[in-house]
Amino acid sequence: SGMAHSRDTSARVVPLRIGSLDRLHPKTASSVFWELDPLVAGLVSGLSEADPQIDKEAWLVASAFNHEPIGFSIIDAASETGALATILYCPAADAPGAVRMPTAPVSKDAWIVTSLHIDEAARRRGWESVLLDSVIGAATSAGVSALEVFGVRADGPRDKLSPACAELVDAASQIGLTEVSILESAGFKVAADHPAIPRLRLTLPPDFDLLTAHEIADLLAEVPAQ
Repeated sequence: SGMAHSRDTSARVVPLRIGSLDRLHPKTASSVFWELDPLVAGLVSGLSEADPQIDKEAWLVASAFNHEPIGFSIIDAASETGALATILYCPAADAPGAVRMPTAPVSKDAWIVTSLHIDEAARRRGWESVLLDSVIGAATSAGVSALEVFGVRADGPRDKLSPACAELVDAASQIGLTEVSILESAGFKVAADHPAIPRLRLTLPPDFDLLTAHEIADLLAEVPAQ
């Protein structure tokens, strides 16, 4: 749209369905932290040179058959593939990797927001809220009774953490963990506290207004320079 010579510099939100699974943040496409059972994954990785992207793709397609959308991406309107940020959510049973979290398991009635991957340049511009709100809206429409998510306190005290926990904090941007403060500003509240990786919860439907289409358009008006 617009004149041929003016490149569209805006971003937009796309729901992830069977036909749009190429619209993933690169880290989302290659990470299988949440999707593979760690016990099985440990056994498998020793035996084969499995390609995580193939595993992830199989999981995404299977998920999309069960519920759509399976998440949302923010894409550069001028791009053909990929995404600047991607959020995924699913029933807790579909995210066996969550067992590694110190505040696991997710409550029986809740779906889990697994990963939110976002380009470094796009962080803390309100895009995380746009993605979280999109999931809150879709999950509410689908009749999900609550969402839970593991947050990270990246600047918390390190000395009391187990080596396994410290490793999770260090890998937060690969795994797709979001800062607790960002999750709280999107309406989630701590349900199981922890110095580094608390579990947060939001009962649906939310008792606050989600971002309007106009507010989202304002937040996405400019794609940050990489």
